Amino acid sequence: MNPYIVPQDVEVYRIVFSDPFKEPVIVKDEDDFKEVISTLKSEGKSQEAKILTQQWVNIHKSQFKINYKGKFLNLGNKTAVMGILNVTPDSFSDGGEFNRIEKAVERAAQMLEDGADIIDIGGESTRPGATPVPLEEEISRVIPVIKAIRKELGDNFLISVDTYKSEVARLALDEGADIVNDISGMSFDPNMAEVVSRYDCPVIVNHTKGNPQNMQKNVYYDDVVRDIVDFLRNQIEYGIKHGIRNDRFIIDPGIGFGKNVEHNIEIIKRLREFKILGYPILIGISRKSFIGLILKNLLGKEDIPPKERLYGGLGATAFAVLNGAHIVRTHDVKETVEFLTMLDTIRGYRLV
Repeated sequence: MNPYIVPQDVEVYRIVFSDPFKEPVIVKDEDDFKEVISTLKSEGKSQEAKILTQQWVNIHKSQFKINYKGKFLNLGNKTAVMGILNVTPDSFSDGGEFNRIEKAVERAAQMLEDGADIIDIGGESTRPGATPVPLEEEISRVIPVIKAIRKELGDNFLISVDTYKSEVARLALDEGADIVNDISGMSFDPNMAEVVSRYDCPVIVNHTKGNPQNMQKNVYYDDVVRDIVDFLRNQIEYGIKHGIRNDRFIIDPGIGFGKNVEHNIEIIKRLREFKILGYPILIGISRKSFIGLILKNLLGKEDIPPKERLYGGLGATAFAVLNGAHIVRTHDVKETVEFLTMLDTIRGYRLV
């Protein structure tokens, strides 16, 4: 196990060492940190010092850039919004609403008008218990929609394709997609990393425990955040070995993918810990079941359907953004853009 830095309160950090007998150290500023590094080097632990120094740099990195084929999205000055476009008959929230091409194009246009920075197009529901979609079926859902959106709406915005199948990703990139959003973090399809490398496109590395058929059964983590950080680090190293450039990765802890309510809350509370990896962070909270469960249990409400979870989702989103999320993936683009505009303005990320 490598040493790692755990952000505590603002500008307070706890350094945990690989030596289990060495007590963690609290660091309050850069001078404290330099003293720790100096001590490690004097003890002959230069590798640990190097790892911690890179993590320190990563934690304090505030600006990122997504770029592909002349399109740029700067992250850091404001929170970016990814609008969800499910072209499926069975997605948990909006299945069947946009699986006709004209409806999908109309929805994409509306999300762009509402302020979406990225349109995320998916042709297979990955909700818990969902049945896998055959490759040809997913292709027939996704590719015509991407082609139509590019033809009707142009090429001056980013499209991500929500798939874990490398062949869908390849065809989508050929037709105008810019980003691969893989819920498995390139772990389901052994050819996905090769496709991302060949097209030199950004890739969202998402954490999923198990697959949609079993991911909510007997869910267990030693430490949900540390376990996810380790998974993401391993998958990024795997991607780099397959030729993906280091600046192409975006990370997503995978809210709801093989996590119970407590795990989701813990991830959002401790989202700053993912900053040690040094990549932009995407969070997908919109309409997810843990929101409904919390509101039902604590407010004594009846079951809250997905489309009525907006306000609970925005509450969780605020905490995630304040803890370091750069991109918010949502079904409710207009409301989320307005909400984040206020949040970013108050914290000084936008000028009035």
